[in-house]
Amino acid sequence: MSAVKCIASGGKGGVGKSTITILTARASAALGIRVGVVDLALGNPTTSLILLGEVPRHTLATYVINASRLGEVVHVVSTEHGPIYLVPSGRGDLALVSSYGGLVEGFGEIINYLIDRVGVDYVLVDFPAFEPEVDEVFGSALSICDTVYPIGTQDPGSLIAVKNLAQFARRNSLELGRPLLNMFRESLGRQWVSALGKLVGVEPSVVHYDPWLIRWVNDGGGHYGIGVKEALTYILKDILK
Repeated sequence: MSAVKCIASGGKGGVGKSTITILTARASAALGIRVGVVDLALGNPTTSLILLGEVPRHTLATYVINASRLGEVVHVVSTEHGPIYLVPSGRGDLALVSSYGGLVEGFGEIINYLIDRVGVDYVLVDFPAFEPEVDEVFGSALSICDTVYPIGTQDPGSLIAVKNLAQFARRNSLELGRPLLNMFRESLGRQWVSALGKLVGVEPSVVHYDPWLIRWVNDGGGHYGIGVKEALTYILKDILK
């Protein structure tokens, strides 16, 4: 079983990484799967804010700089179906780890703690938008992952970013999960799916990104719009297989 599953996009932001991470965490709890979530999107803690409702005192960065213990940075998020074990990020975390260093080592220790001590079945990692060939720190962090799931949208910059991410994963002998392409329903259709499949070498799944998806994430009520159905199908068949 691949324990460390990473949601990334290469150098493209706003493509749905946090949305898919949160949906996967909630789906895991509903299925009785123990899951840990590491919010690695330092400085943009969308996942942490939605799951916790706040940015706590103890975060990934405070552990990296030795201001928190491992047990303090793992926050138990209660859901109607069971707990999610979250290691959050904070708004100033990127500046902290940039000044002090040690992100990759601390990230690895947190993953080991979640698997060995907390006993999670999977660790989900929400990465920031970054270029793995250029950013050595986050590129090294990505190499800790067992499976990398590229996510993109239907614009040329996003397709190139996903292609570069896939090439990086293969060169580092990382398992490449099936890509996800977020599409607006009224746009260009299957030609974008075909283009991404040719660039990455794997035919992507498609999620029609719509307001239902965001509403489901934010209030946790399980609203079942078209976007949620497609996203959960991707999660259950590809990430939690």
